[in-house]
This record gives sequence, C-alpha cells and structure tokens, in this order.
Amino acid sequence: MRLLGIPCRVVTNYQSAHDTNSNLTIDTYYADYGVKEKESKDSVWNYHVWVEGWMRRPDLAQDRIYDGWQALDPTPQEKSEGIFCCGPAPVSAILNGDTNLKYDVPFVFAAVNADCISWLVKRDGSMVNIHSDTSRVGQNISTKSVGSTKRMNITDSYKHTEGTKQERIIFQLAFSRLETEKAGGGGTSLSSDKVGNQTTGMNNGSPETTTQAADEICSPTPPPQLLIRFEEVSKPMNGEDVNLNMILSSTSSVTRELSININAQAMKYTGQPAGNIFTKPMKTKLLPGKDLTIPILIPFLIYNKLMTECESINISAMITDQQKSDHVFLAENRIVLMNPPISITVPGEGRLNKEMTAEVQFMNPVKEILRDCSLTLSGSGLFNSEIITRLPDLLPNNRVRVKYDFVPYRSGERTLLVDFDCASFRDIKKSCRIIIRP
Repeated sequence: MRLLGIPCRVVTNYQSAHDTNSNLTIDTYYADYGVKEKESKDSVWNYHVWVEGWMRRPDLAQDRIYDGWQALDPTPQEKSEGIFCCGPAPVSAILNGDTNLKYDVPFVFAAVNADCISWLVKRDGSMVNIHSDTSRVGQNISTKSVGSTKRMNITDSYKHTEGTKQERIIFQLAFSRLETEKAGGGGTSLSSDKVGNQTTGMNNGSPETTTQAADEICSPTPPPQLLIRFEEVSKPMNGEDVNLNMILSSTSSVTRELSININAQAMKYTGQPAGNIFTKPMKTKLLPGKDLTIPILIPFLIYNKLMTECESINISAMITDQQKSDHVFLAENRIVLMNPPISITVPGEGRLNKEMTAEVQFMNPVKEILRDCSLTLSGSGLFNSEIITRLPDLLPNNRVRVKYDFVPYRSGERTLLVDFDCASFRDIKKSCRIIIRP
C-alpha cells in the first residue's frame, strides 16, 4: 500500500474475537462439571493483527463520513463473499456500529467489541446462560507511534469506552442493523441463529428468561450473589509451579453449602483449548460474612508437556449452591506464564563493516535436563540470514554461554533478536537495540 502511495499502519487488537456466525457474540459451552463441553467455532485470540490504510470512500457515502482509516486484514480468518479477504472496512463505521455496510464491517466490529456468553450444558442437553461479559473483547488496540517505538493506543477510534451507556447503545444498534440486513437479504434472523430459545436460564445465579432478542442479549449482567476472585500467590513463571488462591465471599446471612469443580486447561493463542491439565471437584461451606480461600496449585511437571505449544492456562470454577441447585456460578482466570530470562550482552554502539561480538546466556531453571536446545540470532542490517546454533543438553541449574561475531552492513538503529528453543520451552525471545555508526 505504501508503494502505491497509500498511508498505512499496522494495528494490533488484544483479546481479539473471532465471530464465525455473525451474531456479535462469542459463545462458550461448559458441562456441569466445569470443563468446556465442546469446542466452539467462536474464539477469542490473544491478539490479532491487521493493517489500516488512509483513503477516501465515495463508494460508501458522498458526505465523506467514511473517509480516513480503513481496516484491511492480509491474514483473513474467514471467507468474505466466497473469497479469503477482509476489508477495507471504515474504522468510523466500526465505531458507529454501521454493520449494514459491506466490506466486512460486522466481522471487524465483532473482533473489537463482541460480547462473550458462557452457556451451561446440562445432562439433558438443555443450555442456560450463566455468564455474560461485555468488556473482555478488544483490549489496548495499538499501533506504533510516529517517529518512535512507543505504543499508541487507538482503542477509542474503534469503540466507545467499555462500561458506558454509549457503548451499549452502539452495540444494540449494530446488532439491530445486522439482524435487519440478514432478514432483508432473505437470510435467517440472528435471533433464531443463536443457541437456545430456552425458557429459563441463569446469569450469575439469577433466574431470567433467555430469549435472544437484541435488548436482552445487550442487557447488563445483574450483580452476582456470590463474589469470586483470583489472587496470585507468586508471579506465574514457566518452569515453576503455578500457585494462586480462589477467594469466595457472599453477602448472604446464612451458611452456603457449595459444590465446586475447578478445572485447568492449556490454551492456544487462538483461544482454543489444547488439553485438560487437571480437574478438581470438592464440596465446602461458605460462612456468612467470611471469606473462603481455596488454594490452587498447578505443578510444573503436570502442565509442562501441554504448555510447550500453548500460550496460557485457563482456570475455571463451576460453583453450584447445594440448597438452590439452579443457582450456578462460573468464574474464569487466564494465566500467562512468564518465560525464564535470557540475556544479551553487546556494545551499545558499533561501526559499519567492523566486527562486533554479542554474548547470549541462558540458565536452565528446572530440575530436569533440557534437550534439543538451539539458539537463533537474527537482525536486519546485522546478519545476512538467521544464524541457528545447536546446543548440547543443558543440565539443571547449568548455564549456557555463546559468543557470536558479526559484521554490521547497514548503519542506523538496528535490533538484534535472540530466540531460545528446547523440548521443554518454545520461543524464549530477547531483543536489544544497537546503534551502528557509519
């Protein structure tokens, strides 16, 4: 696009929704024992990246309201009118919920502002809504600042502030326009496309009707009768046991007998589970006016094999009030493991076409031998191609130290990137900036 003279920039959307059925919601299904009941086609990715291009849009409106930044995705997730493409969708149309426009405005709107709904799948196959989250999707939408490497937050250009009345009004408007557009085009109404038409349901333990009209889908979640929060005992590090507490509290004046199923799953960056780490059922009592702390320990030896290809651990707790079995509560906590440290030592400045030396160090943090180890170095203007070094097996608490000689062939500010890989850890990265003088 820049080659054609079109100004453009790269955009990153964190907690990016992948809405596969164009209903502006991400549906997740849980069995009554706390584990995800089935793999949903909808998902929330850790992040997704697309491009914005600056252009006029007289094809959409003559009053120039859709001019400016347009979202285009070079790595589209779904077909658009039979072709893998996405955009150009006007960012102003996404902000205003103009989902009746073409060029994939509904898909990008969902990516930044979909609602997340958790369904409880009962043994008889019926489903009830146990939790709705209207603010999870679309976090810290970012691009690079002009003239620096600092992050520029552009979330407000895609949606109104979460939790405000205006954001909910726009969501309802987007849902209504999309439903009308589908019905007018001979398609099925979104309300019938949704899972359910259940006659009864629960949202954080409060019985309510769960028909799928737009105003009900967009209604705020009532205050929960059971307060659930997670606290980290220590910072979660890959290679160490994960230790956290789940704390329950209630405003009830009577003792509550609770049935709890705690589940941990390894999660891919696409938001899909890769495998079950453990499931822990238990029964306990919550005394009135008292906090109940439940420790959760996930040993490294248990999660290690599943986490080599995953990005995070999802902790979920399905809690049922034994006196009121129709009161079911769901709490989730996503844990991102910090990687073990890797260090690079290199002079802060170098000279063009003059040899330099970089030293990389890594220590084995676990009580097992690290096998299939390798180091990869790369850097534009520093190396003509990637340098991959195979390393010997690394014993527990042992350190590997590797020196590299290289000759910079371009001046200016350069970035040296190091990537450590082994059978137990994947893609431990470290980078540093180097100034190369002429």
